[in-house]
Amino acid sequence: MHHPLLHSFAFAGALLFSLPSQALVDGIASTDFLHLGTVGAGGLDGVLIAPNWVLTAAHVAGSATTFQSGYGSAAVDAAYRAPGAAFPSNDIALLHLATPIAADLFPTLASVALSSGDASAYGAVTAAVAGSGGQFYAWSVLTGAIDSAESDNGATLTVHYLAVAAAANGSALLQGGDSGSALFAGQAEDSAALLLGIASATGNATSYYVQPAAYREWMDATMAASGQHALWSAAPVPEPGTIALWLAGLACVAGARRRTPPVVHLDHPV
Repeated sequence: MHHPLLHSFAFAGALLFSLPSQALVDGIASTDFLHLGTVGAGGLDGVLIAPNWVLTAAHVAGSATTFQSGYGSAAVDAAYRAPGAAFPSNDIALLHLATPIAADLFPTLASVALSSGDASAYGAVTAAVAGSGGQFYAWSVLTGAIDSAESDNGATLTVHYLAVAAAANGSALLQGGDSGSALFAGQAEDSAALLLGIASATGNATSYYVQPAAYREWMDATMAASGQHALWSAAPVPEPGTIALWLAGLACVAGARRRTPPVVHLDHPV
């Protein structure tokens, strides 16, 4: 089916920072996702993955002046967007901190990007945000994965998205201002869990997260000169549980190339 992606982007642009950062729908307040933090003054998010490095969405990088997390704060002195970054394509970035932020440990990132079939059978995941209203998390499930899509004019959009189910009330789990926040494996209650994705967009009540695993080579090369690196681990695919088996009866998001529902920046809510 054809979906008018570019119309949604234009509308989203007109709402630039028109609403404050919001909590996750049905989110639970927490103080245990210490690696999550806010980027700049707009309440957008990022994840501390090494003493001097924060992982976030590429469309957040332009507002990155500071990073504040449960482990401390620091100024951002450089932003590196993934090659070809142009929302929604390749919507991931690394921020370099002027001074290191110490932590007992750092999140482990999934080193294998999930296919649509793997994602649909994955089971529980945890969305976590650290917007201006404080930390919140919510459990959900994956409904599929999208590697690339087509725009209205036939251009290929490289997204490497994981798709997360809608909240119980039928709205998207992510809200305006949640860009750059984290998706963890399982029913996590802190940021020590396996990091699967970085929040990028919403569309038709689905929340979309970029998979860092798809950008591992670029991330490793970007961080190498600093003497620091991300912690990578294989992302196991569990046996489908009850929820995953129920989802298997629904239409999944195709894992290869397809047209996606209209998506918008999370910092430009519709």
